[in-house]
Amino acid sequence: MTAIGKTWIGVVAGIALLVTACGGGEPQAPSAARPTVPLTTPVPPTTAVAADAPGAPAPTVGGSTPTVGAPPNPGVPTAPPTTVQPPAPATGTIVLRTVTLSGIPVPGVPVRLSLRQPCDPSSHDIPLAETTEALRLDGVTDDQGSAVFTAPTGCYHFGMTAPAGTNPVPEGMHSLFLVTPGSTVTGKLRFNDAQPASACAESTIETDLGVDPAPAATVSDCDEQWAVVRWDSPGDNQRIIRRVSGAWTTYVLFPHVTCWTTAFTDGVPLQLRSYFHNC
Repeated sequence: MTAIGKTWIGVVAGIALLVTACGGGEPQAPSAARPTVPLTTPVPPTTAVAADAPGAPAPTVGGSTPTVGAPPNPGVPTAPPTTVQPPAPATGTIVLRTVTLSGIPVPGVPVRLSLRQPCDPSSHDIPLAETTEALRLDGVTDDQGSAVFTAPTGCYHFGMTAPAGTNPVPEGMHSLFLVTPGSTVTGKLRFNDAQPASACAESTIETDLGVDPAPAATVSDCDEQWAVVRWDSPGDNQRIIRRVSGAWTTYVLFPHVTCWTTAFTDGVPLQLRSYFHNC
């Protein structure tokens, strides 16, 4: 009896604990249903297009789109095409000088250069009748008697047109050779030095004497200190003149009565003795 009582006490205690555990705390709300989201977005169906149909996209390899033949992207700057320029001809400097034999510059002389081809300038020879003019350069010498040209390397003939009143030296064909680019070559064109006017010149005598230069004059037996002169005009106009202090003066007019002894004392040369009286 005692054992049965203990058993019922244990059952009752277990039921009480179970009721307490189930009914304790806040009442729980029923669980709400959570919405579900599909893991992938549905893809609309596509229409198959033949690869060779007009407007069909180009096939891709490895997921990339081929770029061959594709139009340039307007947003990306492109480099301008590179133009290969031909090499510039090698050039140097040629100076043409116009001077007298004593080295005095002669300005204002028209000069010219003629490039001859074919020709190797390193040979320093222009084959006769085997070249033609490939380039012509013209200029005029300055106050220093120089004309400067920038010219291609090569073989050149050069020359000038001598101005009126000058006396160029007859030297034939002139040649020069511009071999090395950047170098300077000089060609020289020469003139004879001007001769001083002779004291026996008709113009000098007429100017010093102050006579009319229109009639032609004949000057004889002139040694630049004494002379006999006459003019092609009516009357007896012959006279003997002498040079004093760099100018001509009249010594005697014809006819005259001057004795040779007097003339000799005055310095008249023996070559003029026949023009004086023996007294």
